[in-house]
Formats: sequence, C-alpha cells, structure tokens
Amino acid sequence: MAKDMGADGISVDVWWGDVEKNGDNVFDWSYYDTIFQKIQSAGLKVVPIMSFHQCGGNVGDDYTAYLPSWVWSKYATTPYRGLTLSKNDLKYVSELGNVSNEYLSLWVDDLVSNEYSDFMNAFETQYGHQSSLFMELNVSCGPAGELRYPSYNSHDAGNTFSGYPNKGYLQAYSDVAQLDFRSDMLVKYGSLNGVNQAWSTQLNSEDDIKPPSDGASFFYDPSKPYLNTQYGRDFIAWYNKELSDHGARMLGYADSAFDGALDNIPLGIKIPGVHWQINNSAYPRTAEINAGLISTDFSSSNDYGYGAILDMLAGISSPVTLHFTCLEMDDNNSEPTSRPKTLVGWIGDAAYARGLDLKGENALNGGNDSTSFWDNILTAISNHHYNGLTMLRLNDGVYGESNSEFRSMANTYDHHSNPVVSFRVHDATTAMGENLYVVGNHPALGNWNPDLALPMYTYDYPSWTASSEEIPSGTSIEFKFIKKSGGSVIWESGIQNRTLTLHDDIYYDGQWNQ
Repeated sequence: MAKDMGADGISVDVWWGDVEKNGDNVFDWSYYDTIFQKIQSAGLKVVPIMSFHQCGGNVGDDYTAYLPSWVWSKYATTPYRGLTLSKNDLKYVSELGNVSNEYLSLWVDDLVSNEYSDFMNAFETQYGHQSSLFMELNVSCGPAGELRYPSYNSHDAGNTFSGYPNKGYLQAYSDVAQLDFRSDMLVKYGSLNGVNQAWSTQLNSEDDIKPPSDGASFFYDPSKPYLNTQYGRDFIAWYNKELSDHGARMLGYADSAFDGALDNIPLGIKIPGVHWQINNSAYPRTAEINAGLISTDFSSSNDYGYGAILDMLAGISSPVTLHFTCLEMDDNNSEPTSRPKTLVGWIGDAAYARGLDLKGENALNGGNDSTSFWDNILTAISNHHYNGLTMLRLNDGVYGESNSEFRSMANTYDHHSNPVVSFRVHDATTAMGENLYVVGNHPALGNWNPDLALPMYTYDYPSWTASSEEIPSGTSIEFKFIKKSGGSVIWESGIQNRTLTLHDDIYYDGQWNQ
C-alpha cells in the first residue's frame, strides 16, 4: 500500500540493543534479514537507522529495546581523564541527579566509539551486497535517535519542569561532564583567575567551576542569568557545542565504518522540533536550550540559535541529509508558547542557505486525517525547501485520509517521466481471501495474465485503488478489473480503454456487482 500511494522507502530502526544483546561483537541480524526482504519485495527501498538509543519511554513507543546490558559493565571502573568511571559516567545525569539509560553520554564518545564502529562495520558486512536497497543510512545521535540531550525524558518525569511544555532539565552533571566543562573554561580563560574576571566571581578552586547548581534560578531568576551573565552564556554555548561536536563525531564514525560497499550512500541525522517555550517573552527558548539545540544568540544571523549545529552539518565532507520534525503542527499548538510552524520555517530556510539536503517528519503519529496536518506539511515543502517526508507511522500513513493526501503530494512533487496512473473502484465488497486486481494489455498490468495483474488496495473500504508509473504518457491501454480468490478469477468487469495523460485517474464508479 505504501508503494502504491507513492512512497519510495521505509525507515527502519536497526536496534543496537536487539542485534548485539547477546554479547560484545555477537550479532543477530535475523529480524532485519526478514524485514528488509519484505520491503524489497514490495518494490521499496530501505532507510535503516543505526539506532544506538533505547526504544521505550518516549512518545509513541510501543516496543522496548534496551541498550546492550554488557556495555555498562564493560566500561564501568575504566580509568578515563584522571577519573575512575562509574556506570553513571556513561550516562546522562540531570541537574536532579537522575540518570538516563537511553543513550551513552557524549562525554565518553572517544572511549566507546569502537562500539558504534563495530556495529556499523558489521551492518556493512551483512548487507553490503544489497547496497542498492538503501536510500540513506541514518545515525542515531541521542535519545529517540535525535541529536539532543534527554532534557524532557522519563528519568526526570514528575518534577516541576519535566516534560512538555516545560523547560526540562540540564543533563551535564556526571563527573566526566563536569570535568569537561571545567577544563574547557580553564582553556578559554587561561586560569582560575581569568575565569573569575570573566564571570565577576570569586571562586576559590578550579573544582568550583561547575554547571548551574540551581537550574530553576539559573533560568527563572528575574535577572535571567542564562541570558544576562557571561557565566550563563558560556555554559550554554559549551553545552550546545558539546552536542554539535557529538553529531560531527557520530557522522565521522559512520563515514569511516561505511567505507566499502555502502560508501556512496548518503548519511542522515535527525534534529527534533522542540517547539515549546519559543514564544515565552519573559524567559524565551528554555526548552531548546535544555535540549542543547541552541545557544543564547537567538538572532536571525545565527539562525535563531541553530547556527552551531547547522554549521557543523555544512562542514561534513560526505553527503548528509538533515531530518527535522514537527512539520504537521500549527503555531500555538495546544500551548501558547509553542511555535512549531515558525520553527520549521527557520530551519528550512537556514538549511537551504547552507546547501543542506533537508527532509521533514511529523512529530507525532495520529491526527493525520485533518486538513491542517497536511496543509502545514505542504507549506514546509512549498515555502521552506523541505524535499522529502518521513511519515509516522506506516499503518497511520496508508489508511484514511493520509493515503490520498500522501498520494497527491507524491504526484505533485515527484519528478515523473511517466504518468502516475491511478485505478479506483468504489463499493467493491470482498470476503475473506478475496482481492481485487487490474489486468490489461501492458506489462505493468500483466499483459492480460491474471497471475501478473496489478493488485489493488483498500484504505477506505469498500473503495479500492492501484497505481502505476510504468506506462508512458500517450499509451492506449485496455484493461478490466477482476476479483480473485485462491489464485482463481471469480469476477471480472467488461474491458475498458483509455489513452493516458499525466496524472491520469481511471474510475469504475457505481455498485460492485459480482
């Protein structure tokens, strides 16, 4: 059905925690062998995601895949940068002291990089012979596969500022993260004395150089320390740059790993649309800041805060596709500080200015039968340079209004050398095991062989549809609709004919009578 309505491929999470759960460098690809074959058999490509994050605990998750259990014990107690690592140093630790198990902390990237590389090398070994199957190779860079900190995730749930539509919590409180912040500030200002001068502080020891001890005051004190102090600007710039550098490293690991049969396939990365708190006039942009996505320079010249991440992507030598979410949402999306449509425009225009390949995604599955859902997506494509859409999720995409809306969008924006010919039958009822087909005098229609007929699908039973892009414009075709059961034709319509023009639609109206 997805192929029929104009989709090019299916995006599939390749869960690290499933494939390598039985031991270090012990890989089980059996599920992916099966699902890739099914997608290929439907005539579609695959967009695999190197999913180094946990599934479970985020919006829309109905499956759980934990990180491989052995990874925590493998690196705990390891000497690293003068510390002896604890398990928590491998994880993000929030300002509340809570730990997230969803993704390995970016502050141990160089320590665990071989785990990422081993997994991607093994993927290439397993599937390199099928390189033509893959449209893109996406790389997970954080929780939910997104380049961000887990600032609004379940480990901090139930607290004052957790979750949508609140600011969330800073995630730089592991020992190794605090060490990194302290080291970077000493390098920037040369000494503890230089730090004190820059920050107008009287810190007594280098160990006093720390992330904010009280996130609520840091953001919500009337003096706005996060915006109006050098310490605040320095911390947030560091926090943002650490995330941006992590994205560059993950793409670098992928580029080095996919150096054989998969070498020429573009890489992909996803940034979330953290759209709430944008329009908070008193304390703006706090949700994006806690997620690490922006600095405190919100000017248009810095792409409304996203300059560091977009510059990082523009500097990657290999082809990279940026995926951005929340394309379906209106501004004031159930919350007065929410500006998703504005944010989608900012990112689209800024990515285009840098020559980045940009695709979009709806943030939440569901709601896809509404007019505004699709109007907002079309606005992003038409006005802000998004050149593709990942639709959440497959079952939501192929049923209801999504089917016809996606079909219309694909027909409008794809560059077709042939017409997109849609055959439709209304009021066609079927019993268990029965299905409808189109058969005709063209190879795309089976050359009158019912065994090779074009299958029809129902997304709004009892109406049925089938599409083909394999019949050139101007072709005169004859065809008929048939109903089959168990391989045998049990009903057929009379022969119809049509000379095709671009985007032709062929209907068989009226009650279906067997």
